Amino acid sequence: MEAEPSGVILLTQIIPQPHSSDSSAPLRPLQKFYQGEPLALGITQIFTGIVQVAFGIILILVNEHNLIAIQMGTPFWTGILYIISGTICVEAAKNPKISLMRGLLAMNILSAIVSGVGIIFYLLSFAFYYPYGNCQWIESSKSCAPTSQDIMFGVAMILLVFTILEFCVSISSAAFGCKTLCRDSYSDMSVVIYQNMGPPAALANDPPKAPPPYQDTQTP
Repeated sequence: MEAEPSGVILLTQIIPQPHSSDSSAPLRPLQKFYQGEPLALGITQIFTGIVQVAFGIILILVNEHNLIAIQMGTPFWTGILYIISGTICVEAAKNPKISLMRGLLAMNILSAIVSGVGIIFYLLSFAFYYPYGNCQWIESSKSCAPTSQDIMFGVAMILLVFTILEFCVSISSAAFGCKTLCRDSYSDMSVVIYQNMGPPAALANDPPKAPPPYQDTQTP
């Protein structure tokens, strides 16, 4: 509290903003969320998922089963999960509800974990990849052709690159989603002005003036 000479008292008070259970998030967390470009990240996730599923189908159709990642069906369950995560991210960017934010955070954490597992599977596939060692057991000559093997190896490398991309996108989306949901209460400073109609405090503390001198007069 501060007293001004003009008789105006300034009262400064910190008023914490209560937590709101509204479906709409406060302005500051939403600004942090939109700084992460959730719409672009969601579209990237959807595109990555479609590429994963499409290339996985190509590898299955050409009988490229000697990759560990293809045997485990990695392009399919990762691709479907990426599409779901991207769809939720796009919806949260258009309509940032608390329920969508929670779904975005959960699905992107799951996508990051799945992407990490997928990266391990692809790396193991390349480590134990023998393109021409089993040609005597394969009836189709096309499957043993060096050109076909090289193309399929390149497709698997593309899937690895997209899996790494999805891993980074999922972590980024989860980070901005967490900044939106895991927020602290923000404090705003308000100034309340009270008008004092009385004399200023400085004048009120002055000592009173002495009365005029008393003179004793006698009348005849």
